[in-house]
Amino acid sequence: MSQSTDFYGYLPSKPAALFGIVYFGTTAILCGLQIIFGRYKHYWMATIALAAVGEALGWGARLWAHITPDDWLPFMIQICSLGITPVCVSAADYVLFCQIIQNTRPRLFHISSKFFWIGFILLDIISLSIQTVGGVLVSSAQNMDQLNYGSHIMLDGIIFQFSNAVLFVLLLLGAIFRMRSKGMRQLSVTGWPTMLAMWVSTVMVFIRNAYRIAELSGGWNGHLVRTEWYLVAFDMGPIAVAVGAFVVFSPSLFFDNEHQGGVNKAQSTDCVLLSSPQERAV
Repeated sequence: MSQSTDFYGYLPSKPAALFGIVYFGTTAILCGLQIIFGRYKHYWMATIALAAVGEALGWGARLWAHITPDDWLPFMIQICSLGITPVCVSAADYVLFCQIIQNTRPRLFHISSKFFWIGFILLDIISLSIQTVGGVLVSSAQNMDQLNYGSHIMLDGIIFQFSNAVLFVLLLLGAIFRMRSKGMRQLSVTGWPTMLAMWVSTVMVFIRNAYRIAELSGGWNGHLVRTEWYLVAFDMGPIAVAVGAFVVFSPSLFFDNEHQGGVNKAQSTDCVLLSSPQERAV
């Protein structure tokens, strides 16, 4: 990109960048410690640690941009890093959801649980690839027309990712309906901390992607793109909450995958039936 091109429309905030570096750096370390020393071993939680590292790297690049706002390299780094992290959070949601339905008996779906998480991750990889192409075009743009063209490619990738999030929410609702139809309560299968982490992170990624769609729809000269507090509130904020939910209510501390064998047998101590005693007698 030429040095004459205005990258941001403002000078990136130093306090916001420092907060992002410290917060996400800390959560990455905590998540790593939970994976290693946690009561239950869930190595797929490394995707949350990667998301935190990606956010710390992205906001580190924005601190660099505060110092040298005309440098194209931090601009490119922050676009790529902040674009990748929601995919990592979604990957954790997919795997956690599939572990839940895999360890629930009677089976909720006739399709293997691996089909769900592999399918959703492949879809997110496609969306990430599209966003990467758009990011490369943006970072190599020589004028505003090229900037807007690259941002439209990124927009297509984010819309695709947003549609994946919608499908996942529908699948979650379908799983809850199936649990209720089989006489099980959602919390009796996993416990509330695990379900809270999954639902909060899913909703936060949903909000973040919705913001990015609105942001890029206005073009590179749009009000959302050129106003930093929107980025802090609707990009950093939701991802901070999503990562924080997985750290505070970590499956490594609360979700005993081996213990779910009790749920497999649908024992009365592990599974709360929704039907009345009279109905069960019949």
